[in-house]
Amino acid sequence: MEMFHFITAASLLCVAAAPPPLLLVFVNELMTWPDAQSFCRQNFLDLVTVSSMEDMMLLTDMVDLDSMVYNSSDFKYRAWIGLSEDLNSWRWSITDPNFYRDGEAAFRNWNVGEPNNFLGAESCGVMTHFGGFADVECVKLNKPICCDVQGHDASFVFIDQPMSWPAAQSFCRQHHTDLASVRSSSESEQIKGLVQSAGEKAAWIGLYRNTWLWADGSKVTFSHWRPPEPNGSVESCVASALSDGGVWEDLLCSRLLPFFCCDGEPPQKHDVIFCSHRFCFV
Repeated sequence: MEMFHFITAASLLCVAAAPPPLLLVFVNELMTWPDAQSFCRQNFLDLVTVSSMEDMMLLTDMVDLDSMVYNSSDFKYRAWIGLSEDLNSWRWSITDPNFYRDGEAAFRNWNVGEPNNFLGAESCGVMTHFGGFADVECVKLNKPICCDVQGHDASFVFIDQPMSWPAAQSFCRQHHTDLASVRSSSESEQIKGLVQSAGEKAAWIGLYRNTWLWADGSKVTFSHWRPPEPNGSVESCVASALSDGGVWEDLLCSRLLPFFCCDGEPPQKHDVIFCSHRFCFV
């Protein structure tokens, strides 16, 4: 059984570089997503980035399904690609390091059971009327808490207008300094008071996290999710179901699957057996 299957593809990207074409490698060995990424980075360039449906079809066409290894029939014919999300990447909208004293940027006051990434769709933060933080969907309509900053001092303003988190960030940056950062228990109490005084159950603050990113750090411009994926609260790594058109599924990163790497070195001329206008197969 072949452990590696190689192909080169001009459109499949590991980094933002253009041609020459990249070498695509299918590794038919069971690994977790983090171990697969480490393997790809040690031996090639990285886990593969997929930028189009043409790329996705190339992945599905290059693999002999009958030869694929698996350790559970529930996850047969699946392989890791380089897409994941960091569920612990919470940060504040205000990025100026001079605004935070030691430890203040890391202040968190989550409600019990939060953040929970319900249905895999919650990546923006609110202050609840209980006085703690919760994660919710960024498209939800809440009224925001903006802040006005002078040096290290901040004052908070409740905005009586519901909007999404991205719209709230834009509004606060246009009319104030930014969405509110909460740097301490005393500031948390101030903002809780604003939420309670307004009779709201929750209001936007400047807390958010990264969602899906490719292993090379690039954002997702093409997606091929199987409906209703992604939907797992703790499933933060992506596999392609190669027997079903390559559709994407979010899975626990600890699952053991084969995977796709890519490399920056195209094959030698004598290794190339066929080239089209975009791809070379070896």
